[in-house]
Amino acid sequence: MNFTKILFTVFFATYPLLVTNAGLANGNSTDDFNVAGSMGLMKFVIIPTEKQGDIEFHRKLVKRICDEGETCFLNFFTNSKNAPEKLPLDDRILAEPTLMYKYSPKHRNEIEDWSCRLKLAIKSCF
Repeated sequence: MNFTKILFTVFFATYPLLVTNAGLANGNSTDDFNVAGSMGLMKFVIIPTEKQGDIEFHRKLVKRICDEGETCFLNFFTNSKNAPEKLPLDDRILAEPTLMYKYSPKHRNEIEDWSCRLKLAIKSCF
């Protein structure tokens, strides 16, 4: 077998693995969320509109995105208007917040601030 055939065989055998793992390299699967960008420690996460009131979905993403024991700040939004998902976030996305998550190991606290627009049964909201 010549070198070109070997090269093509290796490429086509490994390409599906590379493509599949590329989206997961940052713990990011385009099916259920998108990290639109970050500014310092703050990450901006876009989730599907149908998951906006799903508290457990948000908590699973927090565990998936944040490194255990490390400072982590996440702002979650939906994008029902299909605005471009990049920084700076479009006003149409900024109008659809769901959760502001803050974890600080230094202060030993974890804070979940939920959006009032979701009308969740929560004591306080923003």
